Amino acid sequence: MHNKKFCLIVWLCLVFLIAKSTNAIVINEIMYAPSDDWGGAGNEWIELYNNDMGTINLTGWTIDGKAIPKTIIKPGEYLIIAKDDTKFKEFYPNVTCTIVKATIILTNSGETIALNDTTLTIIDSIEYTEYASDGWGYNNNKTLERNTTSGWKESSVHGGTPRMKNSVSSTNPEQNLTAEPKIISIYVNVIGKKPSINNITISPDYDSTEGFQIMPNAGENKEITISAVIGDDDSIDDISSVTATVKNMEIELLKKETLNEYEAIYEGKTNMNFYDAPGNYDVALKAVDNSSSEEIKTTEFEYLELLAVDINFDTINFGEIISGANKSFDGNNGLTIHNIGNFVSDIEIRGTNLTNGEEIIDISNLQYQFSSFSFAPLLNIPTIADINLGCGESSYENVNLKLYIPEETKIGSYSGSITITAIAN
Repeated sequence: MHNKKFCLIVWLCLVFLIAKSTNAIVINEIMYAPSDDWGGAGNEWIELYNNDMGTINLTGWTIDGKAIPKTIIKPGEYLIIAKDDTKFKEFYPNVTCTIVKATIILTNSGETIALNDTTLTIIDSIEYTEYASDGWGYNNNKTLERNTTSGWKESSVHGGTPRMKNSVSSTNPEQNLTAEPKIISIYVNVIGKKPSINNITISPDYDSTEGFQIMPNAGENKEITISAVIGDDDSIDDISSVTATVKNMEIELLKKETLNEYEAIYEGKTNMNFYDAPGNYDVALKAVDNSSSEEIKTTEFEYLELLAVDINFDTINFGEIISGANKSFDGNNGLTIHNIGNFVSDIEIRGTNLTNGEEIIDISNLQYQFSSFSFAPLLNIPTIADINLGCGESSYENVNLKLYIPEETKIGSYSGSITITAIAN
């Protein structure tokens, strides 16, 4: 029997326990103090979310002491309770979940909002006085959003995220606060009649959950490292080759570190394109010894979704235009949007009025055009362009701009802005 040394390794890591709500229905988002240009007090609303596995009948329930109209909410679905459902749809025309009207009155200085079932049992509640005193969501057209790890936060996007994943969700890379684990691997040699493959790892691993999750790089290739402990019952020197196959491409794994007479760590690198489709990718490792005996093991990694666009201009200058005239900025000569993620993207676009002191040129005088679409006026509220920008190296969209200066406009230099945001299609 061979005399082998065993290297015992302890996995040390810090784990944050994320408590899940035991309630089926939760208060998920609140718009309590929109400004006048976002509908004012008439555009107050509350979003509920069903995190249970069954449909819930809300008939007879109350929110903020007001009756919820007869409705049901299916698993994983949202419900918007609006003070004025017509005004809500005016500012959120693309929200497709159920929207009901209730006579809620949300105090700007803060209060406790309670959700009660038919037995008047409190199912969920939020006391947002402290957030209101800090100015979160007050008169800035942002909302209060539930964050599963750190309570409530102010939304990071204008108008909040009705019927969408919260912008401060703990699954966002910017919000996911975790301690970096220290990992000390355990290696042990198991003698067999053919090569052995153990302790397969794929890095950089984005998440500490089970399996391997790879986060793409926006607009750039992502280098991933595949490593494994390869063993041979005669001698590690008896191994003739170690390979891994990913996306039908075979890469060679080279010996990185000899652990003992019978084991060594082999490592190889490959690249994922930024536009490779999100999902699970198989990795097949094969070790062959000098007698042509081979061992094959498979694993997989998840290539995560990445929504990102790149716009090649920070500033657009129309130069001099006389009143009563138009002037165009031709996107074919410069202004482009490039999808640098791996997810089909749409574009949300809005603008601000052009101003010169107290003088104003309404933003609707600036029109935009994508590809085969007609020119459309920019608005102060977000508008979805519906361009379905695909993924890939050539996933570009040209943008044409045309500015009209009304006859009565006073002479001077005017400035404003355009905001373009990538959203999931």
